[in-house]
Amino acid sequence: MLKETTGIGPGLLFNIMFSSLYGYGVISSPYVAAKYMGSNGYLGFILAIMLATPVVLCAVRLGKRFPGKSIIEYLPLVCGKIIGKGIASFFLLFLLIITVWATRQIADLSNGFFLNRTPLWAIAIILLSTTAYISHKGIEGITRLAAFIFPVAVVFIFLSAVFSFQGFKLDYVRPVFYTQDYQLPLGALQMFYIFFPLAALFMFYPYLTKTQKGFKTILAAVLLASTAILIFVVSGIGTYGAAGVLRYSWPVMALTMKANIPYLMQTIGLFFVVSYFSQICLAIAGLYFALALATTQLLGILNYKRFVLLWFPIIMFLILAPPSVVDIRFLSDYLRTAGFLVVFGLPLLIWLLAALLKRGDTFGAK
Repeated sequence: MLKETTGIGPGLLFNIMFSSLYGYGVISSPYVAAKYMGSNGYLGFILAIMLATPVVLCAVRLGKRFPGKSIIEYLPLVCGKIIGKGIASFFLLFLLIITVWATRQIADLSNGFFLNRTPLWAIAIILLSTTAYISHKGIEGITRLAAFIFPVAVVFIFLSAVFSFQGFKLDYVRPVFYTQDYQLPLGALQMFYIFFPLAALFMFYPYLTKTQKGFKTILAAVLLASTAILIFVVSGIGTYGAAGVLRYSWPVMALTMKANIPYLMQTIGLFFVVSYFSQICLAIAGLYFALALATTQLLGILNYKRFVLLWFPIIMFLILAPPSVVDIRFLSDYLRTAGFLVVFGLPLLIWLLAALLKRGDTFGAK
């Protein structure tokens, strides 16, 4: 098995985490927020951000406790070989699911808005081939591309966010603190899907060359991406109302297409398309790399580049399996709940077991 020896600094890790979280989470965020929390959908997202913080801290702590090892490699050390391998297989399956989910989402969006005469399978092949090529370059290649695109993309993202407030009505987001029963925790659980790419962080972290800056770097990326998404959630609900948002499959796209910048471009939607597509491609490439690397480490054969190719036909089949957006939306409710347990619950459980059983480098974990 070939061993990758490349490394990345905090700046490169910041860029890929921003791209992963923003690209994966933004496009449907107002829809999910409005569906589960109505006019106060943003409150559930704010709580979800708070829940994401201990996940980041846990990734950093485990990275220091098991230096140079990914979650696939230290799971057997914490839970025993059989149970550890079983949990690692489950973790790999989750990486596969969110990779397929993200790729199908962007394929459907491309088909609905831009390439409606092109078969879905052709769009999926183009997208998956692009992301496979990027992920084939390894973590350093992915992160350097993310760093190259970041300055332009982040300007477009926040321009789109600012101009998406045209037509905003404050009454649509009132009363501010009114929620019913378990609406707030349920909304937070569903909005936590935005942070699913943090699962890939447990595969990226061993490549970080300056681990002492890990927590601040990752948390900064989480907060910046979350700020952009939160703005779109608030502006989406404030422009269309909670009921109005639910009319759109991808409300952020509809929202940005309405916003005009006089004398510069006819629609800010073009800005959004450029920024979103670059970020979601990087997000999928990062997930694809993490999936291939996890398979390599779990099976102990080949290297991630081979598994990038071997996973390709399987991912393509799974992308095309649900025939419509409606089917994906039906499955998404269950995936978001299960994903929360994986991304939030599993790392905390591993960290707790490692601390109680005193596994790993306890001095480095302090």
